[in-house]
Amino acid sequence: MNNILLKYMENRFQSKIIDPRRGVFCEGPVVTISRECGCTAINIANIMAEKLTLKTGNKWTCLTKEILEQSAKELNLAPEKIEYVFNSKEKSTWDEILAALSSKYYQSDRKIKKTISDVVRALASKGNCIIIGRGGVVLTQNIERSFHIKLHAPLEWRAAQLQEIYKLSMNEMLSYAKEIDKKREILRNYFNKEPLSTTVFDVIYNSKNLSDEMIAEASIHMMEMKGVLGKHIVMR
Repeated sequence: MNNILLKYMENRFQSKIIDPRRGVFCEGPVVTISRECGCTAINIANIMAEKLTLKTGNKWTCLTKEILEQSAKELNLAPEKIEYVFNSKEKSTWDEILAALSSKYYQSDRKIKKTISDVVRALASKGNCIIIGRGGVVLTQNIERSFHIKLHAPLEWRAAQLQEIYKLSMNEMLSYAKEIDKKREILRNYFNKEPLSTTVFDVIYNSKNLSDEMIAEASIHMMEMKGVLGKHIVMR
């Protein structure tokens, strides 16, 4: 299944994207989902993908770790070699020099950043995909047919959800949630020169009070009202 999805991504990434002002289709549609740690997005994304596939007649795909895999393939690196981008701050110039001297296979932080950006934008431009995290909300802001979701909830509730997964103490899960939230904020700012405002999101849901089904249904309804699911524009 992973090989099939990766092949699908390669075909979409390599396809030529035509400017809608000159050519054949509009960019998108694409959905991005950002979330606070403890708010699960994958189930919502899967529900939306299934419903959108039925509604539009086009296959919708959920993408998250697959973006790393495609980016790594473009750079001829193992995915774990670029995963640090999602777990740390951008390297300083001095860090870059030291890293370059220490490995003949070194790929600069800037090159990795550009490759990830290119992969996300190419896939988003081709459309019919739901991007979970990976800086998607920042990298797709210029795509008109896009819809941006954020999931949040009280910290204590999120920590309780994490406890069910990791079986650790509440204090440990509170600390973990805060740490991951900080890293995700760093990542969003990593792809954006200015601090990210909540105004980039179309809708913010409280995961504590809403079921995954409710969030998926409401999002699709708003996508329709916003015109995200409109037909491709064909030049005459």
